[in-house]
Amino acid sequence: MILTDIKISLATIDDKNQLLLFFKHYSNPELLERRVDCYISHNFTILAKDGDKIVGTLQWYVKEDPNCGVAEFEEFHVLEEYRGKGTGSSLLSFGVQHVKDYFSKHKIKARRIYAFVGKEREVARHLFEKHGFKQISEVGNLFSDDEIDLIYCLEI
Repeated sequence: MILTDIKISLATIDDKNQLLLFFKHYSNPELLERRVDCYISHNFTILAKDGDKIVGTLQWYVKEDPNCGVAEFEEFHVLEEYRGKGTGSSLLSFGVQHVKDYFSKHKIKARRIYAFVGKEREVARHLFEKHGFKQISEVGNLFSDDEIDLIYCLEI
């Protein structure tokens, strides 16, 4: 079943308190506050909302020199009860289009979007692949000693 009430949009400062709750898994409150501030002010944070409740996120940022036309997706997460209902696909589609629009607005050719995906996260890997991302490398235990990370890339 596809959810029709879910709205996809960019986060604003008004979403800060909810984002702090959404990312409460960060054990260091100061780090969490700095990360959320950074996501709102320097990166692009895309939200999936059911009414006023944040049910999914996707952050992206420009990699290195903006003129290269390269972006990276991170902090892609959908609450468990909203998975398998189109929320993740909506976030990814919106994110890819937002990257294209951003670079187009700055008269830069968008070239690639990268994402790290845990090897064991088969549902997430399938979702990225469904949206045209291809696995290009295995980088080992980059973010955790417990999980092997893969690099995915979408050629735009």
